[in-house]
Amino acid sequence: MASPTGTLERRLVRLSGTGAAAIVGTIVGLVVARRMFVAAHRPLSWAAACIVAAVLLDPVVDRLAEHIRRVPAVLLTFLALGALGVGTTYLVFDEVESALDRLEVAAPTAAAAIEDRDDGVGELARDFQLGERVTSSVRALDKRVTSGDDVLRSTAGTAPTYLVCTILTVFLITYGPRMAKAALEQDPDSARRTRIARIVGPAVSRARSALLFALGEALLVGLAVGAVAAALDLPAPSAVGVAAGLLSLFPHVGLTLGAIPMLLLALGFRSLPTALALLAVVLVLQVVDSLVVRPRLATRSLEIGLVVPWVVALVGYAVYGLGGAAYATVYAVFGLAILDRLEAANAARA
Repeated sequence: MASPTGTLERRLVRLSGTGAAAIVGTIVGLVVARRMFVAAHRPLSWAAACIVAAVLLDPVVDRLAEHIRRVPAVLLTFLALGALGVGTTYLVFDEVESALDRLEVAAPTAAAAIEDRDDGVGELARDFQLGERVTSSVRALDKRVTSGDDVLRSTAGTAPTYLVCTILTVFLITYGPRMAKAALEQDPDSARRTRIARIVGPAVSRARSALLFALGEALLVGLAVGAVAAALDLPAPSAVGVAAGLLSLFPHVGLTLGAIPMLLLALGFRSLPTALALLAVVLVLQVVDSLVVRPRLATRSLEIGLVVPWVVALVGYAVYGLGGAAYATVYAVFGLAILDRLEAANAARA
């Protein structure tokens, strides 16, 4: 009769062998999966971007389709977006190049004026070699910044990629809902299908509304900041407006962070009172946005906090650059909408 200790030892031997095989298989599977992802990361990123574009553009196409046929509505939407994107990019880079030309003259002059002062500020500037450092910094920026013509040439070189993404987005706008419905019907459990439809559909709608509201607010902020910068004759008002609009997408602190370039330029090219007045206006608008505007928009869409967009955007940017930050944030908002609908469904059952 075998002792209990011997039986346990044999079982441990068999389990350890099985476990070793499982560990080896898992490692091999992860290595293969990683290599497959690395090899296919570009088309996968295209697909992820096209899904986002299709979901966001579908309401616009539906509105246009009420007045014209759907195919011309899709083409008109993409032509308008392409013209807006290329035109804005060209304008921003062209203005930045012009601003650097202006800065190459103004910055060394201002640095020299500070070094000529007789007080402690002038002495500190001379010890720091402010003029030489400012001149070298401006030259380094001039080498890194491209012109609008260079942007157009680089855009033309990536035209096939945009064409493929456009075709895929049009396909998803046309057949995406039917594909999603067909995928849901593969589940044999009718109760679970109904539950998923009640959660995912409203979640997509609320996430899309939240993103469209955020983009609309960013557009207004960008136009307003750009107009103020142009009225004050600051360098590169379009670039300042674009930076303010992009950063204003982040809740509760985005308006303040987006206004920093304008405030610094106002301090350098105007005066301290002007910069302080602009700062006071920006802080008031930030408080109104956080306490009044966003809560009202959240009742019609989705409440988005501060931590998730920042963390996801930083991780996405570290992994895949600016595009990774943008699309990762969009998918994070969709995840928040799913959790919000799940919580509402659980509360309704309780």
